Amino acid sequence: MRKAPGVVVDHNENISLSGKSNVLVTIDGKQTYLSQEEVVNLLKSMQSSEIESIEIMNNPGARYEANSTGGVINIKTKKSKADGFNGNLTVGAGYNKRVSSNNNISLNYRKNFFNTFGSYGYNINKWEQNLMIDRVTPNEANKLYFSQRNTDTSTNKSHNFKVGTDFFLSSKHTLGILVKGNIYNRDENSFSRTNIGSSLGQTDSILRTPANNEGARKNFSYNLNYKGILDTAGQELSIDADYSTFNGDNDALYQNRFFRPDGTFFKNGQIYRSFAPSEINIKAIKADYVLPLNKKLKLEAGLKYADVESDNNFIFENQVADGWLGDPNRSNRFKYSEEVSAAYTTFSATLGKLSVQAGLRAERTHSIGTSVTMNEEIDRKYTNLFPSLFVSQNFSENSVLNFSYSRKINRPNYQNLNPFMYYLDQYTYNQGNPNLRPEFATNFEVNYLFKQKYSIALAYTHVSDVITQILLQNAALNSMYQTNLNLASDDIVSLTLNFPVKVNKWWNFNNNIIAYHKQLKSPNLNGFELNSKQFTGNIYMQHNFTLSKSWSADASFFYSTPQIDNALNLKTFFTSDAGLRYNFPNKNGNLKLGVSDVFHTQKPRISSNLEGNEYTLKQWGTSQSVRITWTQRFGKSSVKSARDRQTALDAEQKRLGQ
Repeated sequence: MRKAPGVVVDHNENISLSGKSNVLVTIDGKQTYLSQEEVVNLLKSMQSSEIESIEIMNNPGARYEANSTGGVINIKTKKSKADGFNGNLTVGAGYNKRVSSNNNISLNYRKNFFNTFGSYGYNINKWEQNLMIDRVTPNEANKLYFSQRNTDTSTNKSHNFKVGTDFFLSSKHTLGILVKGNIYNRDENSFSRTNIGSSLGQTDSILRTPANNEGARKNFSYNLNYKGILDTAGQELSIDADYSTFNGDNDALYQNRFFRPDGTFFKNGQIYRSFAPSEINIKAIKADYVLPLNKKLKLEAGLKYADVESDNNFIFENQVADGWLGDPNRSNRFKYSEEVSAAYTTFSATLGKLSVQAGLRAERTHSIGTSVTMNEEIDRKYTNLFPSLFVSQNFSENSVLNFSYSRKINRPNYQNLNPFMYYLDQYTYNQGNPNLRPEFATNFEVNYLFKQKYSIALAYTHVSDVITQILLQNAALNSMYQTNLNLASDDIVSLTLNFPVKVNKWWNFNNNIIAYHKQLKSPNLNGFELNSKQFTGNIYMQHNFTLSKSWSADASFFYSTPQIDNALNLKTFFTSDAGLRYNFPNKNGNLKLGVSDVFHTQKPRISSNLEGNEYTLKQWGTSQSVRITWTQRFGKSSVKSARDRQTALDAEQKRLGQ
């Protein structure tokens, strides 16, 4: 992924494109139905031999979901050509102070009028995360200093499966069914120690908080689809009907206890537990139509309707002498419903060496957020237009200049709309925000491609009502909390260079350089004005070594200058990875050894850039790991794979926030 021009994968494995977040990652045009963390793990398990190309769309057209302000990254896998059976088996194990395992099997059978395919993956990942926060409360009359050290250890187990069949009704008409599922369980134990005093060097009391979190979720999706070529002129019609269910639960127990500076027990703080069951159901249907007017002109149009129903309950209980007592001030039931109706049309024309595509997408949204406990309702209705324009000029076979423009929307993550409070300790928590509004982005880009491998791109993005994850302080409670807010604007100007270098027959490397200037504004953020500016440079280098016909190696290096991330300052950061691969003589498999974060430098250092919000933060974990992966292919390598398609749930599934 890091090899792709403009793509950055940061220390938390969040994916951004030319400095923009909210990137939609698809595989063969289909959304993965996984969280971003799981998408990254899935991409890590994929072999380079499976990938045909990576398609980068900074400004996806009107046919694509408008809910992609950061752009689209589509990974295209290789396809095969004949009837028969084949499959792929991957077994992997890793060590990062703890043993992890990633395993997957995929099967495909094609015969005459049908193609059946399926896959199953089972992963066990164990990790440790350390967090250091030093902060000063904004209460001028009675400042308190908190020095917090937290360690989380977690075991995550997941089952992923996919099964489907395409029925070839004729050479021009195909009917398909697809079922996908993800079952995930997490067991997390944490311990937080916070020194509290009149200065960072003066401790008056110590807060110790052991905690346990158990989470589980089940996500299933069902798709019925049709694709037909209506005539010899190339008219096409595609229809997708989808239904998806998400059921989750998160149970937590926190025990806050205060100690004197000498370590003797002083008193009990808050001891509480919480239960947070949630249910989300999504129904969607879409249709896409392609009408070639002649060899140089083409018209496309489509419709979509999506309906989302979400029910979230947060039950909070305090420990009392007789047991557990419900806390009505912290408990809440929140329901959310949303309907999105969309229509688009795109016109494409080829005039000699000039290609033009103009599109317009219209979306109407009606959402209702209801706090059942507080008897409050937020009802929103809005209709928006999303134009797009693409112009491409081929000067020669080796020289192409492109211009693109688009307007996009990013609706809030369903989970971020929940007003619930999740605690790290008595003075640190996470809170949702039911008042979040969607953000809107306007994108422009000019890029030049030379010899199909050297590229330079200049882009500008303006985002209004920026949805921002932010750390703030609650002066009344002496607490720090994380939430999501809308900031006024975010302006990003970026320059991206990508160029490969071939040193000799056995050594080549690719360079991906991104330079961007970012300015974030908000006139009233927690009572202060935010106007943060930063120029940032990112360099990614990937070296590839061909040691023999069977052996190859790679080494990569990523470096970032200081940058701003919402209301945070991030200091200089770098990391490196290395790998060694052996290809079996029959070319049907390989064995790969990989080392992540070779020098264990993946330790981001963060501070606040908002006045009245004074803190520093450092985090690190088990990013340094060793992994060995065995991949074996079997059956006929020429068997055709399942056809590409985008389901009607792509945008909605992305917002589950799993």
